[in-house]
Amino acid sequence: MKNSFITSFFVVLLTTGLFITSANGQNFYKEKVPRNSFLQAGVGLGTIYADNAGGVRNLTLLLRPGLSFTYGKKIHKHWDVRANIGYQRYKSQDASYYGPTIVQTWIARDQAVTSKNNLLFLDVIPSFYLFSSENHTRRSKINVYGGAGIGLLMNSNQTTKIDFNGTSNHKDTQLTGYIPLKGGLSYRLDIYTDIAFEGTLMLTFSDNLDGNEGYNRLNDHPMIGQIVIRRYLNPFKSIY
Repeated sequence: MKNSFITSFFVVLLTTGLFITSANGQNFYKEKVPRNSFLQAGVGLGTIYADNAGGVRNLTLLLRPGLSFTYGKKIHKHWDVRANIGYQRYKSQDASYYGPTIVQTWIARDQAVTSKNNLLFLDVIPSFYLFSSENHTRRSKINVYGGAGIGLLMNSNQTTKIDFNGTSNHKDTQLTGYIPLKGGLSYRLDIYTDIAFEGTLMLTFSDNLDGNEGYNRLNDHPMIGQIVIRRYLNPFKSIY
């Protein structure tokens, strides 16, 4: 009876050891398979450089909320390519912010005095990482990255104009291209997850997003700062 008990004990112990060894081997193999694709979501605040948006030098630009979603894929130890889609709201300064001389000039040129904008944007950006990694498990704790690409922006706005009969509201929808300039600082939370701060400047090809043209020297350029969560995807499963 005693020998039978000892034999059974060693059989159980051996089986448990083989199971643990097999599980560890599977986990080791799983982490050897690189997670080259990722999803990320971001929320933050944005503003716009525009003719009636306020001053950049005196920091009177108004901030409004926005969000974005991104799918990316690593193509090199220093590079990934990402597709971004996002939404951003903007609002110009009130008419009282500007002096009567400027407002009278806009009235004479039939330009919008105020505007409210809803921007939907889509872009593709190759990004360069300062610190390289061969595998998601070996990526740097902190990394810096940036890139430029090409994008398409849809602007749905409501503008207010002033004439001798009073004020009038106008609604318009525009499509324009832009060059996105993106930079970020990321921190590795765990083996599969990063948190990052990203800033994006959209160099649009339009000076009429706010319904006002020619007051500033440059076109209208939205700017966004966001906190993003990035999750590296298991190639054998949909999310985790």
